[in-house]
Parts: sequence; C-alpha cells; structure tokens
Amino acid sequence: MVAPHLSLPPQLVATAFPFHFVFDRAHQIIQAGEVIQRVHTGTLIGSQVNQNFQINRPKVAVEFDAIQKQMRSLFLLESIHTGMQLKGQMMYLAEEDVMFFLGTPWITETASLAPLGLKLKDFAIHDPIVDFLFLLQAQQAALDESKKLTDELTQQRSQLHSALQIQENLADIAEAQALKLTTALKELQSTQAQLIQTEKMSSLGQLVAGVAHEINNPVNFIHGNVKHAKDYTQDLLNLLSLYQSTYPQPTAELAELMQSIDLDFLLEDFPKTLDSMSLGTDRIREIVLSLRNFSRLDEAEMKRVDIHEGLESTLLILKNRFTAANASEVALIKNYGDLPLIDCYAGQLNQVFMNLISNALDALEEYRNQQVFDGETKRSSQITITTEAVPNSVLVRIADNGGGISEAIQARLFDPFFTTKPVGKGTGLGLSISYQIVVEKHQGALTCMSKVGQGTEFSMEIPCALSTQRPRLPEIVTPLTQGR
Repeated sequence: MVAPHLSLPPQLVATAFPFHFVFDRAHQIIQAGEVIQRVHTGTLIGSQVNQNFQINRPKVAVEFDAIQKQMRSLFLLESIHTGMQLKGQMMYLAEEDVMFFLGTPWITETASLAPLGLKLKDFAIHDPIVDFLFLLQAQQAALDESKKLTDELTQQRSQLHSALQIQENLADIAEAQALKLTTALKELQSTQAQLIQTEKMSSLGQLVAGVAHEINNPVNFIHGNVKHAKDYTQDLLNLLSLYQSTYPQPTAELAELMQSIDLDFLLEDFPKTLDSMSLGTDRIREIVLSLRNFSRLDEAEMKRVDIHEGLESTLLILKNRFTAANASEVALIKNYGDLPLIDCYAGQLNQVFMNLISNALDALEEYRNQQVFDGETKRSSQITITTEAVPNSVLVRIADNGGGISEAIQARLFDPFFTTKPVGKGTGLGLSISYQIVVEKHQGALTCMSKVGQGTEFSMEIPCALSTQRPRLPEIVTPLTQGR
C-alpha cells in the first residue's frame, strides 16, 4: 500500500521555516529559508554547503553519506561567514534524494541578535528560543528590580544605624521597615511570576485553540468526503468488474494498459489506501480534540470536569517525548481509579500536569545520561500515574524511577526563577506556579517523597468542591526531583 504524501510549495516552506536549507548529493544548496538567505553573506542558493557552513557536532565531515548516517543526532552548525550557530535536525528525503536541515539559531541572550542582523520576529512562531529570550528579559527585569529594592534597603539601614547613635529606640522602627521591605520583595517576585505565567498561558491557549480550529475545518472536510470517495470508488470497481465479465477478452491496447498500471494490484490496494486516509483523518481529529481540551480557552472560570480528560490530553501532547528518537523509550503505567467530577480551573490544572510530567521525563533523561557516564547498567525508565478518590477530594500521584533529589537544593526549589537546569532548558517558574495553582487557587495540597537513586513520587490532592473560606496553606513535605 502506498502511504499518503503531503508536500508544500518551496516559498511556503521558506516562510514557515526561516532558517532551513536543502542540499543535494553534490552538496549544492538548492533551497533555503527567507531569513537565513537575508543574513547570509553572498548568494546562498547554488553554492556549496562546505563553503558556507561547518559542522561542530557531531564530528562528521560535510559529506552526504556521512551526514545521512548521523540523522538521529542533534546537529550544531556554524556559518563560516557570519559565525552564526544553528542547532537542528538533518532529514533525508528519499523521494528527492536531498538532505533537509531544519534548525534555529543557538542564541542565549538578546544582545546576540543585533550583530547577526536578526530580530525576534524573524523566528518561527513555534520556536522555543523565542520563549527563552522573552523569559530571559523578564528575569533580568526582575533581578534589576530586586537590586534596586536591595540598594534602597541598604541605604535605609545605613541611615537607621546613624540614627541609633542619637536614639536607640529607632532600632524597632528600622526592623519593622526591613521586614516590610522583605515582604514586599517576596510579593513582587510572586506577582511577577504570576504575570509571566498568565501572559504565556493566555498566548499559548489562544495559539493552540486557533491552530486546532484551523486544522479541524479542513480535516472535517476531508473526513466527510472520504466516505463518499470510498462509495464512488466501489461503484467504479463494480462497474469495471462488470465490464470484465461482459467483455472477458480485452483489446490489445486495453490489455497493454492493464498490464502497465498493474490493474490487479490497483484494484486491491486502492480501497486500502482510502481506508488508511480515513484512519489518518480520525487520528488528526483526536489530536485536535486533545489540543482543545488541553488549552480550554473557553473555560477560564471554574467548571466541573473529569480529571482523566486533562491527564489524557496532556499525555497525548507529550507522546513524542515518551518515544524520543535519541532516548530510550519511557514506559507509561496508568492506574486510574473511579473519580467524581470536581470543581476546578481546568486549564490551570492541565498546566500543572504538563509541568509535573515534563519534569519527570527530564529527570529520567538526566538519570539515563548519568548512568551512561558512570558506566552503570541502565534500568528501564518508567512513569506511573495513579488516581484515586479520597473523602471529599481526588488524589493524583505522578512517580518516576529516576535519580531522585539532592537535599542541597530543597530550600530554594519553590522560589520563582530558581532552576538547576542548563541554560535554554527550564525557566524556574514551573514548580512555583504549580504550587500556587494547587495550594492557593484550588485549596489543595502538594507532597513529594523522593530518595536519591530510587526516584520521586509527587502527589497533588484537589478538593471536589472549593470552600468559600480560604484555608491555611499546607507546607511542602519534600520538593520535586532535582533540577526542576
């Protein structure tokens, strides 16, 4: 059976992927993104790859077959003329016998954009580098504001110290002012984190809902017409079968054409092709529904929902990370109980699920890499999600068998913008926001049990119905896995 094939016009590809380029077996660049052509010195299309780029990682020569053997690796390229570094994936297109590089500039600070002639708007809308740069700017603004408040506090303390030489009772006033400033600083950090998260989730929800809507319309059109196409095809096949039985001896010209198109195979494979198209549209409709359920753009207010729907939508979005090409497959075990519907802010809880499961996947990846480095025997990676009903609440437990957590980082784990992840991975907002959503927004509880070398289990308890009085916030027993 021939698989369906989708192609895009080169101009549309150049716009959607501004930093890609395509080269043939002779190493000649035959297509490139709009932005990479603009910032490149000289004419890019028609030139040789090795005249414009060098491969820093993996250690392979700029040679077609060598690159093809390393397609599963992450490639780091450097422009010979501008010094711009690109990270991305090499993909071999067998139909055209060409190599497709889909990448993005490796930028760690906004100041690096201007020398390369780049702006934030040049990046693709789905590019995580842009999210990182925006968060970096927000973090720098928060640090500047904190430094300003610290300088003011230092100055006030100096003035109070001088005043103490005249009147000792000013010490109590100074202490009260210092405490007020410390409280104001903590509130400012919390407010900044909430503003960043609210803006990011609002933009993400609008983007996901918009993309899901735009995909849903043409897919429904295709899905609706596939059934008619199958009926029409069956009618035509029945007509052809009747012709063959009525005129069993075709003319020489017809016989030659039937042989050239392999009529018997066509009659067998064509209905299968239509069936596969129908299955494909069903799969896309499921993905679109999961995206809409995850974003829940129309459910900003409290609503009674099924927790399992949010978990399944989140798992579908993260499905590729469970079977990543450059990592061992992660086994997913689901122990779902019989849960009642609960009153909650569904979109915000979905974001908590996304943070916790993503953190578990990061912990497993970090632990696998450490085992390889230490030469230990790797155990299979596993994430277990358990749900159960408890009196007046539901309990969700997300456990991994990664490397566990170091006690040295527990004290600051829930501080806004604190992260132990490398630059470009993690923002230090995930756990802080998750704590606010579960504990403060939903009057629930967060607990975590973790042992180094054995793994981590993170539990969240959500009341079935929120009370009108705000309860005292429960404390965290143990923080999440290291590096989150």
